[in-house]
Amino acid sequence: MTDRLATMPKVELHLHLEGSMSPETVRSLVDRHGTDADAESIWPGGVPEVFSFADFPDFVRQYLFGLSLLRSADDLADTTENLAIELARQHVCYAEVTSTAFTHFRGGMSTEEYRQGLDEGRRRASARGVEIGWVFDIPRDLEPAELTTTIDFVSATAPDGTVALGLTGLEVGFPPAPYAPHFARAKALGLGAVPHAGETDGPDAVRSAMDDLGADRIGHGISSIDDPELIRRIVDEGLFLEVCPSSNALLGVVPSLADHPLPELIAAGVRLCINTDDPGWFATDLMTELGYGTSLFGIDERAHIRMQRDALDASFATDHVRASIARELDEFESAGVTQ
Repeated sequence: MTDRLATMPKVELHLHLEGSMSPETVRSLVDRHGTDADAESIWPGGVPEVFSFADFPDFVRQYLFGLSLLRSADDLADTTENLAIELARQHVCYAEVTSTAFTHFRGGMSTEEYRQGLDEGRRRASARGVEIGWVFDIPRDLEPAELTTTIDFVSATAPDGTVALGLTGLEVGFPPAPYAPHFARAKALGLGAVPHAGETDGPDAVRSAMDDLGADRIGHGISSIDDPELIRRIVDEGLFLEVCPSSNALLGVVPSLADHPLPELIAAGVRLCINTDDPGWFATDLMTELGYGTSLFGIDERAHIRMQRDALDASFATDHVRASIARELDEFESAGVTQ
C-alpha cells in the first residue's frame, strides 16, 4: 500500500510556501542574513532540529519570524525550488501554494522583487515536473479589512499562475464578513475564493465564509462536524474541504490525530482531500499524511484515488494540467486493478 501510494499521482491544495521551510532552511537563512540575535529571541539555544509549539499563537509567532527571513527574490525562488524538490519526490504533480504577500511587503520587499522571486521559483518547479498555482492570503489578524494591500497586489501585479485569494491568521475575533469586498474583487478577476475557516473557530465561521466570501473551498473547516445542518449544506452544495490532520493535532485544534474528525466528514459525504498545511514546520509530508489516512482512518487505495480525483476537480489547474493528471490517475488505477 505504501509503495503504491508513493507512485500515485498527487494533488495538494492546502500548502503554505512559508510553511514549507524546514529547520535546515530556516537555519541557512539565519546564517545568510546574519540574524542570529533575532533567532535567539525566538529559539533560545538556536534553531531547533524539529519545531514545536505550545499553541496556535506560539506557532504564529515562530512562523512569522521564519517568514521574515525571506528577504529577496533569490530567497523566494530557492524556497519554492526546495519545496518543488520535496513535492516531486512524492509524485505531487500539481500544488496550489499559498504565500502571504502582505508580510513580505511590510518587511520592506518591493512588489516587483516579490513577483520576480515567485515567477522564478514557479519556473524552476515546473522544470522539476511540479506545476504550481499561487494563492495569496490576507492575514486577517495583521491586515485589517480597511486595508487593501493584498487584493491591490493581486489585481495589479500578481505573478503568473495566480489562481485564488485566501484568508488566514487567527480566526477568533477576526470574522470573515468584513473581507467580503476583497473577495468580490477577486471573483471579478476570475480568481477563486479559498478562505481558512473552522480551524480554531466554530461552524459559524464556515457559514460566514460561504455566505459572505463566496468560498469555493474551505481551508480546514473541521468544526463543521459539530453542526449537522451545516454539514448537510456543505454536502448538498458540494463545498470542498482542505483537511490537514497533523497540523490540527500539533496546534491543539484536535486532541490527537486519532481524534481527528476526518472519518466522520468522509462518512457524512463531504468532498475533501488530505494536505500538509506547513510541512516544514510540522515535520511532515503528503506521503506521511496519506499514510495516516490509511493506518488511522482505514482509507483504502480506491478511496485515496477518489480523493485525488476530487482534489483535481476542486483545483484551479489549467485544462492541460487537469487532463495530464487525470490520465496519470487512470493509468495508476488500471495498473492496480491488473496486478
